[in-house]
Amino acid sequence: MRFLGLRTLLCLASLISLAACAPDSNNPSGSDGNNGGSSSNGNGGNGNDGGSTGDFGSGAGDSTGTLMECASEAIEAELAPLTMFIAFDKSGSMQDNNKWNNASEALKAFIASPTAAEMEVALRFFPDGACDGDQCNIDACATPNVGVGALTADPAPADAQEAALISAINATGPGGGTPMSAALEGALQFSNQYLLQNPDHKTVVILVTDGEPSGCEENIGAIANIAATGLLEGTPTYTVGLAGSNEGQLQQIATQGGGSSIVIGNGDTQAELLAALQAIQGEQLACEIVVPTPTQGTLDPAKVNVTYTPGSGAEQTIGKVADEASCGASGGWYYDDNTNPTTILLCPSTCDGVQADDEGKIEVVLGCTSIPA
Repeated sequence: MRFLGLRTLLCLASLISLAACAPDSNNPSGSDGNNGGSSSNGNGGNGNDGGSTGDFGSGAGDSTGTLMECASEAIEAELAPLTMFIAFDKSGSMQDNNKWNNASEALKAFIASPTAAEMEVALRFFPDGACDGDQCNIDACATPNVGVGALTADPAPADAQEAALISAINATGPGGGTPMSAALEGALQFSNQYLLQNPDHKTVVILVTDGEPSGCEENIGAIANIAATGLLEGTPTYTVGLAGSNEGQLQQIATQGGGSSIVIGNGDTQAELLAALQAIQGEQLACEIVVPTPTQGTLDPAKVNVTYTPGSGAEQTIGKVADEASCGASGGWYYDDNTNPTTILLCPSTCDGVQADDEGKIEVVLGCTSIPA
């Protein structure tokens, strides 16, 4: 899996300022009206309607300058809060080659990292209690050893959630089999129930393991179907395979779960696992922004625009598409729900561009008719 531009992703919440009330004369992607706009991807504006939107779609109705004239305000963007359920394998094979010590230290480093601040984390070890290969109790697997709590920028013990997670890790040791299916189904059950109760959040399950399934359901196709069902209900699944895991099996689970699979070899397990967890966090945070609430009046979903300013270059308006299926090579953004939107999502190609730009910024502008891609 490729991961780029984490600093960009974690800084989005502080990027929005009040919009100017005049056209941006320094924006080369805008037009002067009658001459129409051009676009670096060949989809520029048409005739009197104005300017381009760079590589992010065509400006069919307005240039960025026009946005600055008609905008009522630009409100600070907020990333959709991320809730991460980590299902962590503590089977007996984790004793081999110091895997348990390396993996648990990496998990503690991730939890303590400043980049994890404000993220919510729940942790479930498996096998543990009735979440094992004999009982296969899904409800037990859906009960985390450490429940959901938000991490803060403070170190433990001032950060109570960090302290609870690290205490649980320190009190746990390897042993038992690998009831992967029950652990995954429980994690997804918990996460999707949490999502129903907190619809403005983003949930993700991360399955960390060093082996193949042993106990409960062992058919990989059936386990992958568990991940697919979880995705339909709103939660993607990522897999992280330590040495000893089956790369093909974990890839199948992650693919059907809408996530990706990261395989860690026999190298620097601690550093690689830390990087993998941070990469998944960044990917999930990257491209979802909470729809802002106007400071005055009510939100008109048809009058929302998203702009992107590269670290080196002029501001561009990202065009709006109808839904995820409408995302094309030129990118764009869309709502999670066109009738009652709560989240702005960037199309994959747009997301890739934003992730790759450590110095870029994104703004949400209210008051102007949404410019289509």
